Amino acid sequence: MNTLFLILRTHLSFLIMCAGSGALFLSNILTKKFLTPSDYLSLSYIITITTILSSFALGGMEQLIIRYGRYNNNKFEIDKTSACCTGIGIAISVTFSPIITKVIFPNQLSTLWISLLTLTFCLSLINYNISRIKSSFVEAQLISGAWKFSIFLGVLICILSLSSALESALLTTIALAGLLNIYYFLKNAKSLAIIRSNQSPLSTALAFSFSLAIMTVLGSFDRILAEKFSGQSLFTEYVYFSMILIFPFNMIASYIGFREAIFFKTNFSNNLFIHKTRTLLIKITTAFFLFGGCIYLISPLIELKITWLNMLLSYFLVSIKCIYSLLSSVMGSRASAKDIWKSNIYSATAIIAIFAIFSTLSYDITTNSLLTLFIALWLSRAVIFTHTVLSEKK
Repeated sequence: MNTLFLILRTHLSFLIMCAGSGALFLSNILTKKFLTPSDYLSLSYIITITTILSSFALGGMEQLIIRYGRYNNNKFEIDKTSACCTGIGIAISVTFSPIITKVIFPNQLSTLWISLLTLTFCLSLINYNISRIKSSFVEAQLISGAWKFSIFLGVLICILSLSSALESALLTTIALAGLLNIYYFLKNAKSLAIIRSNQSPLSTALAFSFSLAIMTVLGSFDRILAEKFSGQSLFTEYVYFSMILIFPFNMIASYIGFREAIFFKTNFSNNLFIHKTRTLLIKITTAFFLFGGCIYLISPLIELKITWLNMLLSYFLVSIKCIYSLLSSVMGSRASAKDIWKSNIYSATAIIAIFAIFSTLSYDITTNSLLTLFIALWLSRAVIFTHTVLSEKK
């Protein structure tokens, strides 16, 4: 019993992450099975918007917390420039996020709701990264996963007929999750100490912002392409497919970056990195085909359109994403601003070239064509980052 308790305590942060991802996973299946196609369309839009905000709400400025923040004597210390960059990131995001979102999805959500969601996710990213610095991994995962649990609660409310409007129920429950972030933000503010530093994080901040903008394209642009060029039918079909088969491994990739960034901050060698990559690939391969096989068998029950081809394409995609998470954790914790800029410029150039080639070769946007495109995009970025990481001077 004591051994079991110790194992659960050691891996509690991972279990909370799994629970949050499981809540989002079940939200999709339950909405698809028990609510209307219109409800699932609303869920698809909200998940797409919140997924973008959960990573890019602060424009990459939160990476300065991991890079330059310290926790000493129950005080969170950060330099003035990093704190100012984070504050400016909040102001810019709350101002421009509604405009950009309304351009992409003109008929979804009001400007006020988008602003409130943006502010909520800005606070979430700050709290999450401060908790990581404090090594409070359980707290970090509760903060990060609150919106996923809130979406599950909103879906349950509608299924139990406590509300007939899914969109309103989801926004209300996400707003309640926002209260948790307000609480932690005020708590963290009490222990904040602004310090002087000889470091100049501004260039690094802009590099992180540029990097995260690229990552937002890689992480969410597939859904935007589906919606803009093939309509709402493929959009909902693709969102459902990706949330069932790919999203669980996105969670694993996020967790790898979550834990390894702190580790690589003080421990790195090429041999260690290569060993971790090989071990990770073996584990991901085993997990994917066990999980994917089960999903394939129950696909008629959960109304999922799936073939062996798009399952194989999904395997390549999630494998590259998981390996990239290791690369990203090294880059985020150790790379110089110059290396981050250089790698991202190369990556952006490769992405533009691949998009140009795809647009000339493909006339139909389908699930398989989207998967193939994003395999090429993620692979190009992984190759560029691998070269940078393994070329780093020790």
